[in-house]
Amino acid sequence: MTRVGIAGGGISGLACAHYLKKAGVDAVVFDTTPGGLIGSITVEGCILETGPESWLASKPWAEQLLRELGLGDQIIGSNDAKRRTYILKDSLFEVLPEGLQLVVPTRPWPVIRSRLLGWGTKLRMGAEIFRNPKTLPDRSVAAFVGDHFGREAVEYLAEPLLAGVYGGSTELLSAVSVLPKFVEYEQRYGSVVVGALREKKVASGEPVFKSLRNGMGSFVRALEAETTIVPSRVESIRPEGSLWHVYADGAWHEFDQLVLCCGANNAAPLVSPIDPVAGDLLGAIPHTSSAIWTLGYRREDVPHPLDAFGFLIPKGERNAIMACTWVATKWLGRVPDDKAVLRCFSTDLNVTKEAVQADLKRLMAITAEPIFAVKHQCPDAMPQYTVGHTIRIGELEARMDEIPGLHLAGNAYHGIGIPDCVRSGKRAAEAITLSRL
Repeated sequence: MTRVGIAGGGISGLACAHYLKKAGVDAVVFDTTPGGLIGSITVEGCILETGPESWLASKPWAEQLLRELGLGDQIIGSNDAKRRTYILKDSLFEVLPEGLQLVVPTRPWPVIRSRLLGWGTKLRMGAEIFRNPKTLPDRSVAAFVGDHFGREAVEYLAEPLLAGVYGGSTELLSAVSVLPKFVEYEQRYGSVVVGALREKKVASGEPVFKSLRNGMGSFVRALEAETTIVPSRVESIRPEGSLWHVYADGAWHEFDQLVLCCGANNAAPLVSPIDPVAGDLLGAIPHTSSAIWTLGYRREDVPHPLDAFGFLIPKGERNAIMACTWVATKWLGRVPDDKAVLRCFSTDLNVTKEAVQADLKRLMAITAEPIFAVKHQCPDAMPQYTVGHTIRIGELEARMDEIPGLHLAGNAYHGIGIPDCVRSGKRAAEAITLSRL
């Protein structure tokens, strides 16, 4: 019987193990903290997330897996009746205009009425429809957005919107990897506005984000319950004949095939002795860190109406907080009516509670002490899809194809969201299953 070792028990590794089990393949996951960043806790009657709080409903792979696990009745949608976002500009909250596909306007009047963008940017957005098709080399998100809509669109749309997803710089992130659909529009139509309008889908009525009623921790707990997990980190790997030897938990273990789901930064030293070039390509993927402070207050101590999902702060106006989710508004049933929970994100791994509170006082006039404050750190957890990422991943995968029985999965290659990670783990499982035929 085929045995598979999986280094890393985040959502990618656990999903891989699930699909292998479904195909009748025995798998063992090695991880000291299975579940990765995903987890949920309850404090003062409030359901709090230790990491990702949701997934994009437009990507089906997470929901498919959840339904296979019997958690379909636990899936909830975001409270889209209140779905809007504030962006800080000149120390004031301005509403992100409706009808934007990230940075691309598909409805003129909300953009025209918006105080977030100046008239120069608005006129440039209107004139963008006259661009001719062109194919350009990969360039940064900042260069791409700036070329189409100007610098203000970079600073007050692209940067704050992408900082919360990638935690990186728009000056470094790859347009081809991060904005592939818009690059395709540029090649086909010239104008990304024209492309977005021509291919605009009819609203499905589905919420934009989905989560689980009792928190995302339910997802990983269901996967862990069906998975064989060794609570140890993989320290070394080596091929011998047709087998893979894995050193973990103070001993060597034998497997027919091996999947590295431990992050490109952790996979690099494992792969380098086997293929130094592949190891260098893995090591060349930068990672950034972030921290989440979740603060709970008595509702009466928060003077703001909390009439949106939260706010984003562009880099030029940022102190400690880069983004904040107003949990009770975004997710009904997570917070008692007499409390308010603010989930604050920072790119500073060591950001203090005092710094976060100072920002909340400046931005939301909150002067009271919180009922609770919980910090979760995410060190080196966010891979950066920098310019040239697609080419480098192509080179990496070509080299990995030459190493029989060794596979990669995770958020560093073809998508960083939970659905992308599930799909990555599933594809690795499918490749292993097919190799047995």
